[in-house]
Amino acid sequence: MRKIGVMGGMFDPVHRGHLAVATEALNVLDLDELRMVPCHLPSHRGPAAASAQDRVAMLRLATEYDRRLLIDERECFRFGVSYTVDTLEALRREFSQDSLVLVMGADAFRGLAGWHCWQQIPQLAHIAVVSRPGVLNEIPDACASELQGRQVACAEQLFAARKGKLIMLSNLQLEISSTLVREKLESHDAIDTLLPDAVAGYIKVHGLYRAVG
Repeated sequence: MRKIGVMGGMFDPVHRGHLAVATEALNVLDLDELRMVPCHLPSHRGPAAASAQDRVAMLRLATEYDRRLLIDERECFRFGVSYTVDTLEALRREFSQDSLVLVMGADAFRGLAGWHCWQQIPQLAHIAVVSRPGVLNEIPDACASELQGRQVACAEQLFAARKGKLIMLSNLQLEISSTLVREKLESHDAIDTLLPDAVAGYIKVHGLYRAVG
């Protein structure tokens, strides 16, 4: 049984916070691979500022440091809104004998009850929630009836089953968001500590996020 992480997001642009979450999940859970899935058309916000092509290109540049990080483009080619449950269903069909782990930040987990068919997620995968400063790592009240009793304390307990468990990872305390990065790029502020060098270079060369000059 392989252990496959799944991390969705707009990645608009991918930044060091995304990579820290991915690396934390890879190492703490000893994942065989982690698939980063750029969302094409979200249901909870407006469209991305950069094209899917550019966001995928930046992800490829940002993840070259670890062969376990894979870019999964399936949502970019899917018609209509990108729903996580649809992606997990497709991955479950593809990796029927393996263990899937949906990796998300604590802020995204707090809004899980607003996700499309979120109750089906534990039927398809485990959930790993990575801490974010100022956001408590706890089960939201609206999800308690579905998730209570699923939480485990360590990776060994998580992978005793192929799906259906919940683990909180609390070692990461990094406060970076794509919104912050875009604001700094638009105002030409320093972004050296926020983006991998290759991503910053791509943004400048292609004139994304008004980052010109």
